[in-house]
Parts: sequence; structure tokens; C-alpha cells
Amino acid sequence: MASAKSGDYRLGVDVGGTFTDVCVITPDGETLRAKTPSTPQDQSVGVKDGITKVRKLLKSKYDWEGEFSFIHHGSTVATNAILESKGVKSGLVVTAGFKEVLTNRRCQIPGGLGGWISFVPPEPVVPLERTVQCTGRISPNGEVIIPFDEAALRKDLADLKRQKPEAITISLLNSYVNDEHERAVERVVREEFGSDIEIICSADVLPEAGEYERTVTASANAVVKPLVKRYMEGLKKLLLPDSKTIRILKSDGALTSLELAGELPVNLLMSGPAGGVQGVVDVISKQTPYKNLITLDMGGTSTDVALIVDGKAALRRETVVDKLTVRAPSVDVRTVGAGGGSIAQYVDLTASMRVGPESAGASPGPACYQKGGKQPTVTDANLVLGYLPETLLGGDFQLDVSAAVAAVKSVADQMSISTEETAEGIVNLVNETMYGALRQVSVEQGYDPRDFALVAFGGAGPLHANAVGKLLGAWPVVIPQAPGVLCAQGDATTKLSHSQSVSFIKGLSQTSHEDLTGVLEGLGKQCTEKMNAALEGSSSEKKLTVKYEADLRYKGQALDITINFSPEELGNGKEELAKTLTERFNTTHELQFGFKLDGLEFELVRLGATATDASSPIVFAEINSESDGKLVAPPEAALVKKKTITVEGKQVEAKYYDRAALNKAGYRIDGPAVISEMDSNTLILPGFYGEIDQIGNILIHPADNSVVAKTKTFTPEAAKEEVAKSPLIPTLVGSALQAIRIEMDTLVLRCSMSPGIREQQDEFNVVTNAKGQMLVGQFGSFIGEFLEGWNQTGGTIEEGDMFMTNDPYSTAGAISHLNDVIILLPIFYKHELVGWSANFGHLSDVGGKVPGSMSISSTSLYEDGVQIPPVKLYKKGEYNADVMDILCRNSRMPKWYKSDIQALISSCQTAGARVCETIDRFGLELYEAACNELLRRNQLAVSKLIETQFGDEEAVFTDFVDDDGAGVGPYAVKCKMTKVDGNKLRFDFDGTSAQSNTSLNFFLSPTMFKMFVGYYLLAVFDPHCVVNEGLYDFIEVAIPDGSILKPTRPAALSCRTHLLGRVMDIIQALMGQHNKAYRAAAGFSDSPHFFYSGWTPEGEWFQLYQIAFGGVPARPIGDGPDMHCLFPAIKSVPTESVELGFPLLVEANESLADTGGAGFYRGGNAHRTRFRFLNRGEFSLHDDRWFTHPWGIDGGQPGKRSKKILYRYSGGAADPAPEYLPSKCDHVKVLPGDVLEYITWGGGGLGDALTRPADKVALEVHQKLVTVEGARANYGVVVDPATFAVDAAGTEALRADMAAAKVELPSIYNRGGSLDELRARAVADTGLAAPAAQWLEDPYGAHVQLPYVREWYKQRRAEGDWTLE
Repeated sequence: MASAKSGDYRLGVDVGGTFTDVCVITPDGETLRAKTPSTPQDQSVGVKDGITKVRKLLKSKYDWEGEFSFIHHGSTVATNAILESKGVKSGLVVTAGFKEVLTNRRCQIPGGLGGWISFVPPEPVVPLERTVQCTGRISPNGEVIIPFDEAALRKDLADLKRQKPEAITISLLNSYVNDEHERAVERVVREEFGSDIEIICSADVLPEAGEYERTVTASANAVVKPLVKRYMEGLKKLLLPDSKTIRILKSDGALTSLELAGELPVNLLMSGPAGGVQGVVDVISKQTPYKNLITLDMGGTSTDVALIVDGKAALRRETVVDKLTVRAPSVDVRTVGAGGGSIAQYVDLTASMRVGPESAGASPGPACYQKGGKQPTVTDANLVLGYLPETLLGGDFQLDVSAAVAAVKSVADQMSISTEETAEGIVNLVNETMYGALRQVSVEQGYDPRDFALVAFGGAGPLHANAVGKLLGAWPVVIPQAPGVLCAQGDATTKLSHSQSVSFIKGLSQTSHEDLTGVLEGLGKQCTEKMNAALEGSSSEKKLTVKYEADLRYKGQALDITINFSPEELGNGKEELAKTLTERFNTTHELQFGFKLDGLEFELVRLGATATDASSPIVFAEINSESDGKLVAPPEAALVKKKTITVEGKQVEAKYYDRAALNKAGYRIDGPAVISEMDSNTLILPGFYGEIDQIGNILIHPADNSVVAKTKTFTPEAAKEEVAKSPLIPTLVGSALQAIRIEMDTLVLRCSMSPGIREQQDEFNVVTNAKGQMLVGQFGSFIGEFLEGWNQTGGTIEEGDMFMTNDPYSTAGAISHLNDVIILLPIFYKHELVGWSANFGHLSDVGGKVPGSMSISSTSLYEDGVQIPPVKLYKKGEYNADVMDILCRNSRMPKWYKSDIQALISSCQTAGARVCETIDRFGLELYEAACNELLRRNQLAVSKLIETQFGDEEAVFTDFVDDDGAGVGPYAVKCKMTKVDGNKLRFDFDGTSAQSNTSLNFFLSPTMFKMFVGYYLLAVFDPHCVVNEGLYDFIEVAIPDGSILKPTRPAALSCRTHLLGRVMDIIQALMGQHNKAYRAAAGFSDSPHFFYSGWTPEGEWFQLYQIAFGGVPARPIGDGPDMHCLFPAIKSVPTESVELGFPLLVEANESLADTGGAGFYRGGNAHRTRFRFLNRGEFSLHDDRWFTHPWGIDGGQPGKRSKKILYRYSGGAADPAPEYLPSKCDHVKVLPGDVLEYITWGGGGLGDALTRPADKVALEVHQKLVTVEGARANYGVVVDPATFAVDAAGTEALRADMAAAKVELPSIYNRGGSLDELRARAVADTGLAAPAAQWLEDPYGAHVQLPYVREWYKQRRAEGDWTLE
């Protein structure tokens, strides 16, 4: 029908990397679309081109050439600036003592064990050389405790001024509660830099707690703001003839004005994906019966998935762009590296195929694009299988079938399978990746994807949608019209809104209704005013709705859940509102995690308000119907051709249809079929059919239940043969298992309470087969050791049982100290034991003699805490509440204890359910055969690595833990590595020190050690490999009974972390002797602890637990990161969270210059933290490397040692004498005003420091990572302290002198001196006396008669100190 010449014509335009899409909605609800090339140099040109093109269509079809009522635009200007690092030059002003707030990103190294070897830290949004420190402090209560030093700031800004930034971010600690200092700094910066510079205060962008999150969000806003403002100003002028109302899509799926978009561009970073999801909401949810939807937006390099519940897109309070995460609201889109350009490759090491995460991108692109790409991609595989036509984009883009076949065949030949089977494997693997992401986005929120319809769009989504829907069980699969331009259609239908929020951290019961009302109504008023201003002059009705939200959590929990409520509900009074909030919170918590915690206090975290345009929604025109409610075959004219395609190894004939001809509701298209349109292709598989609905969507359904429910059955022998014949099956099973492990992690981290778990991520899980062999995990399987002990007791294992333990001696060291409580679940499938899931977490307190249960002075396990022998927490499904009551009663933090255990239980139960679902998909025999093959592949990989990367020569290394907290040490870890039978490694710890009389001991599980070795082996040569227990057969371990690595019960174990770290150092040293790819120095491998506890004046108990960080060693790939930790995933706790929750002030949290060992690659700098205590209490701490140095290697210098200094200001002295503390101590009493300065150790350097590029050294001087003196003394580089320029002549002369004076060391290791030399210098260097040798006193304890112990003491007394390598 012809649309009216008058009325509202509404336009949406979305800019993608290749094309700019335009969609116009006419007054009658019809849609017109146009696609033009994007213009990256100036996106507005492509936007104008698209509008010009669609205007011609409107003129031709409707004789309309008026002004659009509005233009809604999804822009990637801000996103591209971040992705391509093309933001403006920006500076940053931070609180003095916190210069690395951006650089260190909460100190986390992602990945598994050994991941640090290849980890490359992303560049910070603002580099350190443009970061200025400002003196002045605000307390968490908003009080000024250190005055702002204006004169010092003006002086320090001079260097930044020379660098000529275009924008400056100001982000000071606790500014979210009082921005007085930020405003003062803003005034000074404006006076110093003039009116042209953009100044962004963090309190304006994100007035919420969390200094890193607030700073990175404000800084990201700053680097793109000038660009976005210029773009918006130019766009407004360019499009003025087309419309007076232009709005920009935000990441949360709502619109904002040009002016607000320019002020807060950080809210635009996910504009594109949000438009697609919003398009689904408006086109599908509002126009069809399907209100619960999962979206699949598949493009060239990645796939975005999202959840829509009851017609509303799920939101989250962070936006992720590549490696950058900012705290800005966005549609909860999860991105996985699975797109049409994802590269398939054969991995020789594991004899398997992998798809992604590498992508061919747009250039060179898939092989079939004829742009130089040679590697097979998902697009090539689809073309080989016949799922794609030979031309795309309406015939304008020719695909090269032969090139696709050749590319896929290159992998097929390596796998010795057919090209078609390989192509199907590529498609199946990418479908599995998308399936995992879709499950995660739905199941994580507590929803079953089978209760949802799946909507697929993007260029590649419709091609994979049927197969992914089959995996999910989500029907129908919906393919909207023009799925490649759905984002533009979503832009056109979206409403304007504005949100504001503030931190509001207070117990719900302690919050008055007046306070809530005042804050929320104030936020609502601000939003309404912004909206009224934005709607001024538009054709929209001025109707607004306001809603409120509160982030709520159980007190002590890290998880915040956002609860929405109305102004009317706010007006119901405090009691009724509290009931509403808590009921909704508990319902959501139980939905997402399977439990709620009755009796716990609730805490408010954030309050927010949103005002939204409430004008009438757009209604789309319906298409004509071919029949009266009956499905009929499409007309012959719609059939383009017939073509043979490959499905599940069979050749079948498929019909190709032109979607433009499927223009009436009621057409039924039976699979196999491909429906082509200009920007996308839809595959309908055999056994399924598509129907055209009333607005032109394709709805794909199973023809009957048989195509969905059937699972082939095999005998064990036949399953083994099938796996050998189809090597991609184990890869699919492995991908499913890895997704299960990720789901376990997510659940535990979100709903635990102990900071060690929730913030520092000290929890590890495992999924095993029925024998207890680890299929996915990290610290090895705990099951085998548990079963060995359990079976000796005659215990039973029955369906519905769940076990619990924390006893290292009952599990042969698989659990290494009492804080690590583990839950173990036997997984039954149809009443047969098929596997185990287990999860342990570091609980904050399990009893014992000190708060935190980690006393260095413990002399037996009884002092460490409450021992839990293996016990059934559930027996045949019945919960043993008495056990939990006893354990909680013996913890100083019972609520945290109970919550953590419940989180671990839910994790294991979730994994059990997922394993059973995976078996449902593949069948039990095939699943077990696939798992066996996964184990075999790890065997093969490790065997190959050992055979090819390690020589036959023996490697020996000795390293030390400095003392045991009782003045005795150092304790040696000595290991000899030999190659056995050509493809095995044997590790023998003969010569390691006898066990300690304190809790320094580490019961090293041989299986855990084998896993450590496996991770290190694979980290260099195949970091993407999923490690499992198959590698165990090629690693042998010998640990002497009675040694400090195999102590005799009841030896204390709570402080075993130092030996755990030293074992890591030993592994890299031994491997480095054989292969330079592993040759790293020593660094911060421990996880030292700091506990502070006591009673407040109000009689409330507090207990702080923190892990310190330090210098990562220099590595073959480059410098070691500063202030990080080798342990994977551990994150620091935000300073603002610490200060808010505990009575202390963190006066500094930074790296310490010159503490990383100098080298061609520098070791990472140490971590310096300065705590000022505000309450009477006591602390315990233990770390190491205060006596011995972290060694340098291959000419690199050793890292600096650790120090702990206490200043007792409480005594009244203005400058109290420093009190040097031992590295390990308990029960240190402190009073208000006392200060602890805690300095960890730096990483060792690698290579000759005199060869390090001088300009790199000078830059690090500028960044305050190296001092001017350190540059000169350690690197031979002369740097001007004012300009940071290198004195080239002075440097050349100095380096020549230093090279001539250099004394060659007898070893590749530089330990900073012999043990005798370190002892002689101990007091002068450290302020502490050297530890006394262990053998000076006779052994005492249950181990004294063990042969190894007697021989060790005899040998050491005869020989004295160790001979060092």
C-alpha cells in the first residue's frame, strides 16, 4: 500500500565497520531500508549518503521528500576511538600515592596458571607519564582529613602542560561522597590550561565507590569526549535539512540528545549492539506473541548474545569494549570470539582443531573473499557445505568456492578426514561456542533457555540460527526482516531516556524513609529536567515516566542486584518499601543462584532514577496473508534454484529462495532450504520448517519432536570407534565442559561473601570423570585423593550425597590448608556414577588461634582451625544442618562461612546438572569416549613437548623461603629434573628442608604439582589448550616423607603459600635451564596475607583480609608487570571499599620505583601500601623474600627485597622511629594513628641492563617507575630530571665504563650474593637479624624418626649451607 505523504517519517541509522544501514518507518508502519559503505574517516558522510539513498526510495515509492520527524543514530565514533587507541591526548590527576590506579587495573593477570609468562598488559587509557599526583584526602565519610595542596599541584602540572593534552580527568579518592577537592583541582586546571581543554571530574561521570572503576570510566569519557563533541556538532549541521531532532543511541538501548551524548560519550560505547537488541524488543516482543527472547547477533569477528525477559532487555552496569571495561549502563550483551571470519586451525600439539578466537577480519578476510586470505574460516566452511550462495549483497560480491575448498582441505588433510567433515566440524564448533554464550546469558540469570524463543540477526546469525536453536531447545527461531539492518530499525523505534545514580552504602534497616525519598526524588527531578530540555522542540508528546532503582545486597556480599520500583511504591512508606525490595531481591537471588539467605541484613549500595519518553510506541504494518490461518507452500517464483548441500555427513538437495518473494504471511518453507536476501542468508535444516508471520519474520520450528530429541546410542566399543572416526566430537564435548567450568566460577564469585573469594577470586573448581580424573579445572583433581581416603573408611557413595572436607591429611595434600573448604558432588546420570564436580574456596575464618585462621606461630594443625574430615553434607539428598551449625559456631565470621558454603554447593549442583545435559546431547557412551580422547590428547601434547623441547641433561635448582616466623631459616626447596624414557619428566625434591615446627609447611600433592607442570609446559606453546589430567602419565614426582613439602600430621600448614610460590619459581627455573622460552627470572609468586581485626567502639567485630601484590619477573616476552601476582585471576580490593568497611586509612597503594630488577627486560616493581589504623586492634601478616633476593637471570639484576615497617604515632611522637617487623608475625597490637608501611618484593630482571633501550629507561623515569639515580646506577642511562630527555653522549660513556667494570657471574642466576654474604649484610640491609639455620636445633615432632629427616639433619650439619646453582 502507498504510505501517506503527510505524517511522521522516522529514520534510524546505524554505522558498522563496513556498511552504514538506514531504516525509515513511514506513518503507516511500513519500513524502507538502504545500505551504503561506511566512511570511517568521518562517519557522518556515510550517514548522509545513506539518508540521500533512502530519500530517493521514498520519493520513488511515496512521492515524499519532507523533513523526518527525527533521526536516531547508533554511532561507533566513541567505540572506534577506544578500539583503535585514537582518542585525544589526555592527562589524569589522582590522589597522591595512587598513581597506578589505571595502569594496574586492580592488579589482575587473567588466564590460568603460567598465564603470566605470556600476559601482555593492555595500555592504560591515560599513560603514567601524563598522570599527576595531588596531595589531599577525603575520608569515606566525606570529611577533609588532609588539606588540598594547591601550590604543589600547580608545580606538578607544569610537566603535563608541556605535553599539551586536549583533555584532563580528575579522579580523587572518595570524591563520590564529597567532590570538594575535585572541584578545587578543576579550578586550578582551568586556570593553568585555559578554556579550550576538556576537564572531566569523576564525580560528574560516576559518583560511585570503586576508585579504579570510577577513574577508568571518567578517563575513557575524557579521551573520546572532544572527538564525539566535534562529531555531534558536525552531524547536527550536516543533517539540519533532514531533521531538527537528532538523537543518539546509548549502550543501554535508550536515546540521548546530541548535547548529552557529547558530554557523556562513555555511555555510547555499546551503541551498535544495543540497537540490535532494542530492534528485537520493538519488532519482535511488541509485535508478536514472543516476549521472552534470546538474541544472537553474529557478525564477521564476533557474536553478541543478550536476554529479553517479558519484553525488556536485561541490563548490566558495565560496558565492555575489547579489553576495556567501564562502569556505564548497557544492554547485557555478552560477546564471544565466534564470527564468520573466525579462523579454523589444526593444533598439532593436541592433534585437534580449534576455531577462533583469531579472526581473518575484513582484511584479508575469509579465503573465499579473494582478498589474500588463505586460512579457513567459518564463512569458508559454510560455502563448502553449500549453505551460502556464490554471490552476496544482491549479486555484487562474488565468492570463490574453490578457494574456500582449498582452505578447508588444508586442515582436513592434517586431520585425515574429508573436507566436508572438516567444514561441518568448523560450523559445529562455532555453534558450540555460541551455544555456551547463550546458555551463560540465560542460565546465569536463572532462566531456562527452552522457555525462550531465539532471535538471530546480523550478517551471519540467520545461517547458524537453526542449528543453535536445536542445541538450546529454544523455539521458534525468529529471523526478522532484513536482519543485517535490524540495528538501524532498533534505532528508529527507541525512546529517549536519561538516568542518574549515586552511591548510597547503608544498611536498609538503618536508612530513613526521608533519606531515601530525598535522594531518589532529587535524582528523578534532575532526570526530568534533562529530558524536558532534550524534548524541547521535538514532535514527540511530552509524556515522561520515572522509575527508581536500588542496588541491594546481603550485607558482606559482593553481589549487587538491581531492584526496580515505582514512585508509587516509594510513597508507600519505609516498612512497605523495605518489604517490596527484600522480597524482590530474595526472589531474584533464588532464581539466579538456587538459594536465598534468610536472616541476613540487607545493605543498599546505589540509588538511581530514570526518566523515559512515554509517547506512543511505533506500530509496524502487517503484510498480506496468503491463506486463512493455514500454512501453504511459497510460489514457484520465489524459488531461485536447487542445490546439493551437506548436513550431518549426508548430501541432500536444498531449495534456495528469494526472501523478497516470500512477502505474504502463511508461507511454509520446508528444510533443507536457504532463504537469501541482500544482507543475509537463512539456513533451514532438514526436519525443520520456516513460516512467514504477519510482519514478515521467518519462524523456524521442528517439523516434529524426532529431529530435536534423538540421540544416537553406542556400545562403548562403537563409541570409541566413532570418536576415532570423528575427531571433532571430543572438541565439542571439551568446549561444553569448559563452559560448565566458567559457569561454576561465575556463580561462586557472584554470591560468596569472603573477600578472598569474592574479590581476590581464591576459589578453584573441577569437573572429572567417574574415576576422578580432571577434565577441566586448574589445581588438579581433588577427587582421587578424596576417594582413596574415603574408600579406606568403608564409606558409601550414593545418589544425592554431597561431601565436604578441608583436611589436607585426609586428601594427601589435594587441599593444602584448612581455610580451603571443598564441596564434592558425585554426578549420577540415570542412577549411574558418571563424574564428579568439586569446588573449594578460601573462607575468611575457620577458627584457630588468630583471626583469619592463618597463624604463622601455629605448631600443629589443631591451632590452624577446625578440621573437617570427609563428611556427607547431604546424604541421599538430605541436608545435614547440624554439621553446618557446628562449623559456623566455630568461625568468627559465621554469616560469611554459611554464604560461601552455599555458593560452593550451588556451583557443584549446577555443574552436575550441566554434565547430565551434555550427556543427554551426546549419549553416555559417546560422552565417556570423548572424555577419554580429551585425556589422551593432553597426554600426546605433553609427551611431544617433553620430547622436542627438553634435552637429556639434568637440571637442578634450589630456592628458599626465608624464615618460618620463629627466626629459623632459610628453608630450601631443592629439585632435580631429569628426562626419562625420552618423553617423561621426573622431578625429585631430595635435598629439600625437613618440615618446620611452624605453619610454614606445604603438603604438596603430587597430582597438584603435575598440574602445575602441565600448565607451565602448555602456557608457552599452546596457551589456549584446555589442560586436563591426561598429562599425568608423563610427569613423575618424588617428595620425601618428613620434608617441608610432605610434612607429618599434625604439622601446621596454614601459611603454606610461600612454599607454594617457591615451587612455582622452581618449575620455571628448571624448565628455563632447558628451554629459553621458559627462562624467566624470579618474582612475586607468593600471595602474602595481611589481617587486621578488632572491636569497634560500638562493640562490632571487624576482620580485614587482604592479599598483597608485587613484581612479576621479567620474561622472554618482555618486562614483568608492576604490582601484580603470578597467581591467576586474583584481584586487589578497592581502597575505597577497604576504607568504607574497616577502620583504617590507606595512605598509599602504589608501586615502588627501582624495586624491579634491572635488565634488558625489567622485573616488575614491588607493591607499597601504607595503612593508618583508626581503631585499636591487632594485625597478622606474613610474606617472604626479605632475606634472599628474587633472582635475576642471564645478566639481569635481582629484584629488591620486602620490608614491613611500623610507625607508632599513637605514642605522641611527631616522627617515631621505624620498627622493622619480621616478615611473618601474629598479634601485633596497634592503636589509632599507628602506621604500617608494607613493601613487597620486586621481580628479577632478564638480560643485560646496559643493553636496554635508553629511551625506554627515560620514559620509565618520567613514569616514576625508575628514579633518575636508578637509571644511572642500574642501566647506565643519564636522564635530564626536568625534561626526561636522554643525554646520549653521557649515556654512551657511562655504559662503556660500567661494561668495562662488570664482573661476570659464575651462573646464569644473580641472587644478590651468597647466603653467607646475605647473612653478613642482613642487619644493615634489612634492619633485622639473619635467620638461624634450621639444623642448629634438633628436630621436634612426629617426624623425627623418619629416615629422610634423620639423614637430612646429618648431611646439613656436615656440609652447612647449600651449594647454589
